[in-house]
Amino acid sequence: MRYEGKTEADAVEAASQALGVPASELKYRVVRDEKSFWGGRVVEIELEAPSRAVGASLAPARLAEAEMSDGDDTLPIPAATAEKAVSAAEAEPRKGPAPKGAMDPEAFAAVEANLTELLSAAGFLVEIRRRQGQGDEMLFELIGDDVEPLLASGGEGLSGLEVLVGRIASKQIGRPVYPRLDAEGFRAHQRESLEELAQRSADEAKRTRRPQLLPPLSPAERRLIHLALAEDPEVETISEGEGFLKRVAVRPKAS
Repeated sequence: MRYEGKTEADAVEAASQALGVPASELKYRVVRDEKSFWGGRVVEIELEAPSRAVGASLAPARLAEAEMSDGDDTLPIPAATAEKAVSAAEAEPRKGPAPKGAMDPEAFAAVEANLTELLSAAGFLVEIRRRQGQGDEMLFELIGDDVEPLLASGGEGLSGLEVLVGRIASKQIGRPVYPRLDAEGFRAHQRESLEELAQRSADEAKRTRRPQLLPPLSPAERRLIHLALAEDPEVETISEGEGFLKRVAVRPKAS
């Protein structure tokens, strides 16, 4: 299991609180230590073979009490505070479509207003246009030369901005909002790549009868994986880990 924090000590403390185990009893290794898009530091640790105490703390009832929604698939959370949130919804295998967010004029207006304010404050000269997304997807396209920095590092900036805007808008209107931000066709390419990854993982899970663990993904990316395999009767998906980036396990269903 993985946990994140602004420092190594914060990540260890997050793991300690989530599992109900003293930090001194946890054995771990640092798997990521880097600067985030928003200027902060992100440290990710991975727990080694869990002790008996850690294993006992993962009983379903205990886990349900310790977890809060992170939006993966229910409510977006900004990277700056994501290390303190975990998703109760992800504690169970995904067996159907992910929850839908608000799509009414109030939700669109809230997202557009916050997006305009954030981009302006950051000094980005970008045009914002509403686009028709797939199904019930709230899609905004960003147009202009200043979108290039947002697409660097695999679209890290675009994803971070997307999560932050969704979180703010959700709080403002009191309902979950799941905006999608696109620029220069990035999301179409991303969706295609993730759907291919999901299908390859499902095929391998069926062939080997063993779970396939995907790389760390953002909430929106995990949502695409869940949706891509939601109708497959032979596999189920479940997100593992803590914080903003989690890994999706594609598992064969018990026969």
